[in-house]
Amino acid sequence: MDYVQIIVIGIFVGSIYAIAGTGIVLTYKATGVFNLAHFTVALFAAYVLWQLNGVWGISLWIAAPFVLLVVGPGIGVVLSFVFRPLQRRRASTTEKLVANLGVVVLFLGLINILWGSEVRGTAKEPVPKLWPVRRFELGGIGFDSQQLAQLVAVLLVGAALYALLKFTFVGTRIQAVVDRRELAELATIDASRVSMLAWAIGCGLAALTGVMLAPPVLEPTRIVFFGIEILSVAVVARLVSLPVAIFSGILLLGAGHDLLASFAPFGDSGFWPDMYESLMANFSVVVLFIALIAFRTLDELGESAPTGQGIVASELGRRSGPNRAGMIVVGVVCAVAIALPGLLGDINLRYAQQMVALLVIFVSIVCITGFSGHITLGQASIAGLGAFFTARAVNGLHLPVIIAMLVGATAALVAGLIAGYPALRRKGLFLGLTTLSLGLLIDSLIFKSTLFAGGPSGLVVRRPSLFGFEFDTTIRFYYFELAVAALTLLLAANLRAGRLGRILGAMRDSETASKSIGIDLRRYKLFIFAASSFIAGLGGALLSMSQGAWDVNTFNPVFSLFWFVAVTVAGISTLGGAALAAVIFVMLPLAINQDIQSAVFFLGIGALFLGRLPGGLIGVLRTLPGRLTAAARSEFDRVSTPAEPVATEPPLRPTAFATAVLAERNGRHTDG
Repeated sequence: MDYVQIIVIGIFVGSIYAIAGTGIVLTYKATGVFNLAHFTVALFAAYVLWQLNGVWGISLWIAAPFVLLVVGPGIGVVLSFVFRPLQRRRASTTEKLVANLGVVVLFLGLINILWGSEVRGTAKEPVPKLWPVRRFELGGIGFDSQQLAQLVAVLLVGAALYALLKFTFVGTRIQAVVDRRELAELATIDASRVSMLAWAIGCGLAALTGVMLAPPVLEPTRIVFFGIEILSVAVVARLVSLPVAIFSGILLLGAGHDLLASFAPFGDSGFWPDMYESLMANFSVVVLFIALIAFRTLDELGESAPTGQGIVASELGRRSGPNRAGMIVVGVVCAVAIALPGLLGDINLRYAQQMVALLVIFVSIVCITGFSGHITLGQASIAGLGAFFTARAVNGLHLPVIIAMLVGATAALVAGLIAGYPALRRKGLFLGLTTLSLGLLIDSLIFKSTLFAGGPSGLVVRRPSLFGFEFDTTIRFYYFELAVAALTLLLAANLRAGRLGRILGAMRDSETASKSIGIDLRRYKLFIFAASSFIAGLGGALLSMSQGAWDVNTFNPVFSLFWFVAVTVAGISTLGGAALAAVIFVMLPLAINQDIQSAVFFLGIGALFLGRLPGGLIGVLRTLPGRLTAAARSEFDRVSTPAEPVATEPPLRPTAFATAVLAERNGRHTDG
């Protein structure tokens, strides 16, 4: 085997990783925002180029510069205005992350609305290539013009950025803003304009990544997962080193991966060879997860602020005493939920089943983020893990369904402990990335692998029975779901109650203060991750049962982003927010007659305006009666209270001395 050939081809492939990672690092260095939407900008740019050249037939000499120099940087300029208010008020990275996720789902929804989710690229409407493909051979090493162009592009980008930051006045300003924004502004540096430039360059590199990666066919799923994988380049570079980002992309994820994949250290067949092959197929995700665990000093600046600041309304997250209005609302909701089968047919009742299952999963997100302030972006895979092992326990071990659900939830609990371990030293953005990478590994190594006897193929999931009573019909299973959801809500409410709730609230508001009063953060962090993952596993099992079979597409890791945004917009501080998010997530696609990947466009808009929605939609609804009452009382007082007469200034009068003088003068004038 020619290892030189493997290394050279790996270097060419790794060049795309390097270009994409460089854009993320540059944006973070200059703005403090980890551009998680980088891959969606790349996907959007690839679609625009395909539309201009492949569909409309506009010359590539016009279309390509327009996309690379106008569309990509233009998106960056728009995003700079989106994040500028957060930078000015020094928002926590948690707020920036939620706004970033809003941009992600907004772009994904927009792409699905405009072009759909199918693969593009036919002989009639080809995906354009920036360079004609020609084969070369040098010293027995074969490569083509596309691969060579990728390497040349990353070298030119690296040299240009080095020259920009080292030898130009603009680079000096960028470095000043990176070091200390406030001092840079005191030195009359326009930090907003510098940030805008960094956004423009970063998104321009994202556009370059998209148009280089797209050929020969424009496959959205491939680009989305590649985009998530390139996060490993930025993390390995610790978000600050452009040279490390370039070399880690080229050498580690490019040449290193291809070289390791060429070996077969465990033979050709069996468990360990299959495991090694799966790890190599997901090498970048493995690198991302290991880097996030290994780098102890990797953390966000300014994250001494409360972890959930900006998205968690603390006053809503605390357990309060009995409230008559709240009890009435809960009673009405429960009555409607119980009466729903009588109002809907079997087909529409299936949507209600999905709502209840998603409610259980969304409760787990509220428990982690709303109660303890930790970000989780892997909840879809953890819920899917519960569903997968429930199906395996029923079909393989022939366990009763309810027992199998507990087995699946326990498997999810173990995954929660693994996800919770990084929370001992991480929070905010990097904890979210860790849970996202764990979700990707679960999806690749378990859901889409033959290692666990079944792989991605559907497994029929039987519905449960209890004491001989079968919950096999649509209505019966719906009521079984309601019972499980009620128990889940009761468990979650108890997590928020009493001493445990006070500890979780203190941990959410300030970890430093919690440590100072002797709270064992390690124990309670692992506990809340385990408990919430157990709940997510139950919800995942219910979701599979409502569909009748295990389906890997139901628990796509990207759905974790959708679910987190939905719960955040609805109100991540309360259990009511989980219920509202479940209704929105199921009903929104039906209301606009689109699939969920298009409907999330509106969730993205909601996430961008989250700063104006304290506590999410639930927070607004809770404060709305008080606001309306106050406004009505103010208007009533204004109308009913008679207007008081306006006091006027008395007319000017002469003093006594002036009066005497005038009288004397008038007298003399008369005598005369």
